[in-house]
Amino acid sequence: MEAKDFFIGPHEMKIEIVEGNVERRIYTGKNLQVVEYRFPPNKTFPPHSHDIQEQMGYCVSGRLGFNIGGIEKELHPGEWYHAPIGVEHNAWTFDEPAVLLDIFSPPRDDLR
Repeated sequence: MEAKDFFIGPHEMKIEIVEGNVERRIYTGKNLQVVEYRFPPNKTFPPHSHDIQEQMGYCVSGRLGFNIGGIEKELHPGEWYHAPIGVEHNAWTFDEPAVLLDIFSPPRDDLR
């Protein structure tokens, strides 16, 4: 095996700009997927759920509001959230940019 099999740099990640000027950087392994989101201020994401993916996330910077299963919380840097399989959730940013690291297992096919 080589270093490329164990370490991930920006050049190994898929980078996309999606609706609302959201940047996401994606790395997909065999059984999990990591997505770094860079959100602009005042962005709202619609409620949704995942039929087969468990999702967890870590607030790297900024603040994010989350509604998971009808429970709302404001996430600050260093805090995590967990959206179990099938549980509706959505998020929003406030008046500043935010960076969120999401982990999906199994990986989402639409993000490969």
